Amino acid sequence: MLKMLRFVFLMLFAVATIADASEGLVGLYNQGNDRYRDGDYAGAISAYEQVIDQGLQNGEVYYNLGNAYYKSEQLGRAILAYERALKLMPNDEDVVANLRFANARRVDKETDEAPNFLTRIMLWIYHLWSINTLSVFLCVFVFGIAGSLVGWLFLPLRRIVWIVLLVVLGLGFVSSGGLLAFKVQKRGEVAAIVLTSEALGRSGPGDDFLQVFVLHEGTKVFVERREGNWFLVRLSQGVGGWVKREALGKI
Repeated sequence: MLKMLRFVFLMLFAVATIADASEGLVGLYNQGNDRYRDGDYAGAISAYEQVIDQGLQNGEVYYNLGNAYYKSEQLGRAILAYERALKLMPNDEDVVANLRFANARRVDKETDEAPNFLTRIMLWIYHLWSINTLSVFLCVFVFGIAGSLVGWLFLPLRRIVWIVLLVVLGLGFVSSGGLLAFKVQKRGEVAAIVLTSEALGRSGPGDDFLQVFVLHEGTKVFVERREGNWFLVRLSQGVGGWVKREALGKI
């Protein structure tokens, strides 16, 4: 009986602790919103950062943090916060719009920033479904193909129906499987944002190596590997070089 009472007490204590922690996070979040409305962007940043430091990964918090950084003229950190918000809320129109607006202020411009209609459609399809949703689709197509094969074998009078179904389901399986594999691969990429006004890219991991490019605040790069205090990064155009770790913030 004593063990049971102790267990119940511990459970109640844990629930109360979680409730107190959640209430504290909500208080900090509201405090950040109040300071933002008052024009105290440094105070808002501090409050939002405390919420994140306590383990809450929330897209709205990152979105508000990005707004506060943008208002305080910290473009790189604003873009980093918007990118993190976009990972958590990939279809949020406000996040997409603010990220696009912030990227328009970058010094380093990408050649493909104005995609054509077909590219926009492909990007819309890419962002429409999450990895979990595509996994469910893939399972549905697998079971559908299996059921259609059984119907094709045991209901010969309607084979044309099962053949059509197999073709449609097969196309769905290939499409969803390919998109799922691509998303998984992209999720494995480590992207980062340049946080300093300038970041020098060198041919090797050291200050004595040849300078190959200069990146400016807000530029997005992809991290391929780390060596000491240096990251080997790749730009979207395929150019690569070594950049100091402190100049980057991982998304």
